[in-house]
Amino acid sequence: MTLTERNQQLALGCFGLLGILAILIKVRFEPLMQLDHQWLTAFSSSALGQHVRVWEWLTLAGSPLVTSGLAVVLALFLWRIRQYGWSLATLTAIVTGDGLLLVIKTLVGRMRPLQQVVPDTGFSFPSGHVFSTALLVFIIWTLITQWLGRSWLSGGVVTLTAIVLLGVLFARLGLRDHYPSDVLGSLLLAGGWWLQIVSVLERLTKKQQQKQMQD
Repeated sequence: MTLTERNQQLALGCFGLLGILAILIKVRFEPLMQLDHQWLTAFSSSALGQHVRVWEWLTLAGSPLVTSGLAVVLALFLWRIRQYGWSLATLTAIVTGDGLLLVIKTLVGRMRPLQQVVPDTGFSFPSGHVFSTALLVFIIWTLITQWLGRSWLSGGVVTLTAIVLLGVLFARLGLRDHYPSDVLGSLLLAGGWWLQIVSVLERLTKKQQQKQMQD
């Protein structure tokens, strides 16, 4: 199995799990609803869930406006260093991913949890903050491993960005703006969408290389 085929299969797996989760939420599958409420209540009432000020800052840092802006800056940097394929892939993932997120939110139409610490608007599934942050983090992971391979520097970047992603995830739960299944759906959507973009880029790159060899 080639890397492109593996990425495609992983993307389909993420989309499949996301679809199942979305259907269960849409039909209000009782065991899932109970788990969501229990886990959200347990987290928000724990000592970790009491750091409201920290969660507010992390929510701001992980907002779609901030993460999309950072992704655009990254895409411009990639274009500047002549990494045109990765630059276009980054922009495509952000723009189309946000559109896909809004479609899924509208189709599922899940209301947000009650007693939000910091009130938010719009539908709950999936989380836009977690999706946009996860997508940017996955892009960074791909680029850093492409350029640096397995090294202490790439490991440090992956660890640091993973901590940021976990922070945003916990922030959305700590502020009671999302259920656990909302953030899980965001991770599946971000992972699947980026793997799909990478798979398409790899196919296009391979075709271009074959065409150049024929010429």
